[in-house]
Amino acid sequence: MKRGLLPAEPPRSTVIAVVAATTAALAGAAMTSGIFAVIAPRLAHDIGVPVWLVGYQVSITYGTAMFATLLVSGLIARHGACRMTQVGLVLCVAAMLLTMTSSVAAIVIASMLAGAGTSVMNPSAAHLLYRFSPPQNRNLLFSIKQTGVPLGWLVIALTAPGITLAFGWRWALALMIVIKVATLLAMQPVRAQWDSDRSPATAHTLPFAGLLVVWRLPALRWLALASFCYTFVQLCLGTFLVTMMVEEAGYTLVAAGVLLSLTQASGVAARVTWGWLTDRTGDGLGMLLALNLVMIVCCALTVLISPQWPAFALALLFIAFGASAVGWNGIYLAEVARNSPHGTVSVVTAGASVWNYGGILIGPAAFATLYRSIGSYTITFGWLTIIAVLGLLFITFARRSPSGRNGK
Repeated sequence: MKRGLLPAEPPRSTVIAVVAATTAALAGAAMTSGIFAVIAPRLAHDIGVPVWLVGYQVSITYGTAMFATLLVSGLIARHGACRMTQVGLVLCVAAMLLTMTSSVAAIVIASMLAGAGTSVMNPSAAHLLYRFSPPQNRNLLFSIKQTGVPLGWLVIALTAPGITLAFGWRWALALMIVIKVATLLAMQPVRAQWDSDRSPATAHTLPFAGLLVVWRLPALRWLALASFCYTFVQLCLGTFLVTMMVEEAGYTLVAAGVLLSLTQASGVAARVTWGWLTDRTGDGLGMLLALNLVMIVCCALTVLISPQWPAFALALLFIAFGASAVGWNGIYLAEVARNSPHGTVSVVTAGASVWNYGGILIGPAAFATLYRSIGSYTITFGWLTIIAVLGLLFITFARRSPSGRNGK
């Protein structure tokens, strides 16, 4: 067999290993960015800054990721998707180490490193999954891989508040470092096999090549714009849920962390469930539209939250919020791969990811700015309904495009 070529149907053990590794790596990257939101009340107090500044920290992270992802696809072709995933994890570890210094300037640099590390994950994972996964299970496998994001948030939501209160927030960061280093080392034995298609002589890809392809093809263009709205809502939910529940609903930090973990656990289960259902219906865009409708309802209901709400009602609301605002990503990335011209999956995924990161870049910062004017987290969440409605409009356009209709 020639170098880089694979059998038509890779061994099941290889498929499982690829899904497990890409999921774990994505979880590690999610922990790096999410840890700041979870420990924000204590971290902000210790370094003497307002807690709402975490919205800008998240924007720095994903603003860096948005620009860094434009350079990723060419590096994947040259060095291999497995190796670039490892590089991303190293950058995330460096970000945690810098944060431990308690310097605001160091945290800004750490946020940029976290963004650069995060930018590698989805294009690298898309390359590996598209190469190794059976087409008939692609939505499910992409969705399983995307559970890495809510799984990462789930781990930090369950562990970081307790560790922070008992031992200090630096020990919470230390746990994140251990997890990422373990993932990085576990990938090394299979690196040569998984990167057998790399070509060190590959010419550098133009930074905007993926963006141009995405914008030229209608289905990809509307999908990307919808993902901007979805990540806008998703990251505002993850970034401000804990702070909202502590400051406006009377929850303790640990109790609010449990509620966030419930939201992320719902997202984990939903990503797998929606991926499985989509493989059977063959209508990924229809599934995204349905989830978008639930997202709109949840944004509107959040404005009504008060200390008088019973715990079970809050749990039901945030389970639905997690299933929709966190559960869409795997189907979206599978649709991006399906609509990509032959041989351009990593390039197009990188281009589409710019819109994801754009929503994350603008979302939390816009939320923090709007909160400063309104003075209420719940009412600010209500304004997210407008963004969710825009997402519904874009996904409707995607369904009406020629390739969108063909995907049914």
